[in-house]
Amino acid sequence: MSNSRRGSFGFVTLAFGAAALSATAFAASMKADGAGKTTPSIIVMVTNSRTVALTELDATRTGAYLPNVILRNLAPGKTAPAKVMTGEDCTFDLRGAYSDGSKTESLGVDLCKDKNIKLVD
Repeated sequence: MSNSRRGSFGFVTLAFGAAALSATAFAASMKADGAGKTTPSIIVMVTNSRTVALTELDATRTGAYLPNVILRNLAPGKTAPAKVMTGEDCTFDLRGAYSDGSKTESLGVDLCKDKNIKLVD
C-alpha cells in the first residue's frame, strides 16, 4: 500500500435514519457564540471499514486552507459521530491519516447530503 493520494472514501447516504437528525437534533447542534449568533453544524457518522486504525480525519471547506480535525483514533470496524461546523456551505475536502502511515483524500464532498462517511480499502 502506498502513501499516494487515493480516493478510499465510500459514501453512503442516509436511507433509513433521516429521523436521526431531526429538527430538535439540528437545533441542538447549533452553537451560540458570545454575540448571540449561531453557527450551523451537522453530525456525520464515520465508519472505519479499513483494517488499520484511522488516526485523524480532517475536513477543510473546499477552497479554504486551514483544516479542522473532526475525528481522531477510530479503530478498524468502529463507527463514531463527528461534528462539522458548516456555515453557509456544506462542501468539504476530507483527508485522513492511518496508523500504518497511509493517507487518503476525497475532494468536494457535500456533507449535508452525505451524512455517512465510510472509509474503505
